[in-house]
Amino acid sequence: MPTHDDEHDIEAVQDGMTTPGVGGAAPADDATMDDTAERTDGADTAAAEAGGDDKDKPAWYRRVRWWGWVLIAIAAVVVAFIGTVGTQALLVKHHEEAAIAVVKDAVKNNRLNDLDGVVADVQKQTRAARDITNGGLWSFTEKIPGIKGSMRVVRMMTDVVDEMAQDTAPKFVDVAQRIDVKSIYKNGRINVEPIMQSLPELDTAAQSLQRYTEEFDRIPEPGIGVVANALNSSRGMLDKANRYLQAGIYEYAPKLPEWLGYDGKQTYAILAMTPGEMRASGGLVGAVGTVTIDDGKIEIGDFQSSAAFPGYKVTARNLSEDEARLYKDEGPMRLNYDARDIANSPDNVRVAQYFKDIWDQTDMGKHTELNGVILADPLMVQSLVKVLGDVKLANGTVLTGTNTADFLLNTAYKEYAPEDTDAMFGTVAKACVKRLMGDLSAGKMVGLVSEMLTLAHDRHLSVYSFDPTLQQILWERGLTSTVPLDEAKPEIGIYVTENNPSKMGWYIKRSTKITQLDCGEEGAAKYHVEYTIRNTMTDEESKTLPDYITGIRSEYPDSHGTSFEKIVFMPPAGGSMSNFEVTGNGADPVADSLNFRLIYTTMTQVQPESTVTYSFDVTVSPDATQKLGIDETPTTSAKPDVTYTKLCRVQ
Repeated sequence: MPTHDDEHDIEAVQDGMTTPGVGGAAPADDATMDDTAERTDGADTAAAEAGGDDKDKPAWYRRVRWWGWVLIAIAAVVVAFIGTVGTQALLVKHHEEAAIAVVKDAVKNNRLNDLDGVVADVQKQTRAARDITNGGLWSFTEKIPGIKGSMRVVRMMTDVVDEMAQDTAPKFVDVAQRIDVKSIYKNGRINVEPIMQSLPELDTAAQSLQRYTEEFDRIPEPGIGVVANALNSSRGMLDKANRYLQAGIYEYAPKLPEWLGYDGKQTYAILAMTPGEMRASGGLVGAVGTVTIDDGKIEIGDFQSSAAFPGYKVTARNLSEDEARLYKDEGPMRLNYDARDIANSPDNVRVAQYFKDIWDQTDMGKHTELNGVILADPLMVQSLVKVLGDVKLANGTVLTGTNTADFLLNTAYKEYAPEDTDAMFGTVAKACVKRLMGDLSAGKMVGLVSEMLTLAHDRHLSVYSFDPTLQQILWERGLTSTVPLDEAKPEIGIYVTENNPSKMGWYIKRSTKITQLDCGEEGAAKYHVEYTIRNTMTDEESKTLPDYITGIRSEYPDSHGTSFEKIVFMPPAGGSMSNFEVTGNGADPVADSLNFRLIYTTMTQVQPESTVTYSFDVTVSPDATQKLGIDETPTTSAKPDVTYTKLCRVQ
């Protein structure tokens, strides 16, 4: 029978460590431990040596005791377990991503006529993910300290996603299949009745989505960062989708009859701008047209020059004090704010309000309510031609998706009388709308919507509705241009007003170079900006091109081909501008105000073959989550020329 001391030594060996003796005795030394270990497993060791099993093993192998092999075995099991759990987690991720890919591929490959098959494929993937997270191994991990909360969150996420795939998605598909798409759009008319009849079923589907969205939002925050990021990202996307669908079904759909003219004709004014003569929000308005919607049928009326309708004597009377001071009272060119000048506000809400005031003063306005205003330039018309097909003018000129803007912005002014150029915009626009209403396939619709959103982002198109609910949709889709308002998405505003009556905008090229500063510092991000204006007109062209293009001011007889630009620099929302410097023939910007926003104004004279550069520093809001952007008066190019020479990682 072992003594008390013998038992203590044996326990120490079994725990793989030495322990203090009773009453403060010194710890056992290495020799004692080895001796004890040899006594404990002596029989096994002797047997192994007798058989010669270990003679050919490496030295490290012969030195590992039995307890070492136990630890190695345990470690191997742990690694295998973790690997298995990790593999299952990757499979869950794979199935959920596969479900998303099914939907994307269906849209890309025009498989939307097989919605049942699409939903079945999605359900297969979400159910596979759910089966994994509801299996025995996954359930075991939900009991392991440190990860159990996060593993439970993943299971809850897959449960809700699968329930939506099995329950909510089929409800929406049923509605979509009951609606005959061809009956909605036929012979240039939008029939709203099938949509209105489907509202009860849409209500049921919306309630299902709302229920699962709320269930998803109740999932607790996990401790593991990767899982937390996935949860918050998914929650944000689901909340956004649910918000849009709820609004669409309960707020927007009931108003469709009104918006489509079933409750009375809707009338929108179309203002044809030309960036060839720059105004803050686009360009001088050369022609005015109308588009009407009556019982679902869209028709575009004739365009008239702004001189004919409404005429130069009818002006906007609702300018703010700042607007009147900056652009009407101060020179060098005092704008009249008749229809030609009303695009001279960076906020297109104000542009719509200007025009409505003018509209209400006309005979047409006294009998016809104006429901909204559309601003469009030749780049927008070119996009219509690109999607809907070439347009042939009466003189045989063929306008395509690549030459339309060039023709309307420059060639027409060289080859035709000024009064004829305004009518050409209307001719092309009417031809496009006629095709739009007569042959609008799903592919063309997708292409058209994509083009319009891009054009609106770069200020070649802007739409404003005086109906608050419809205008909310336009805001959300980015179809109404305004000044920088979002601190999280910082932008500086650069707005130009040409003070030389001309079409010099075609020859003026503007570019912006942005360099981020102090990447390692805490706090709001800082940038250095260089804004360059280059006049590409040659001296020879300034002397030979028509005055209508080069411009001439009686007080400046040598002003042919010179651009006189009044520029407004507006800091980003929640940010600031500082340290202005000018290279070339421009004045130093000075602080001013525009409708309760701090701005900096300057005048510059850009002569043929010359360049002016403004450089300054910008500090954005501490709440910024994106890089600094530029919101500027649209150019004669489709996109602004912005270059980033250095960017830091946005936190």
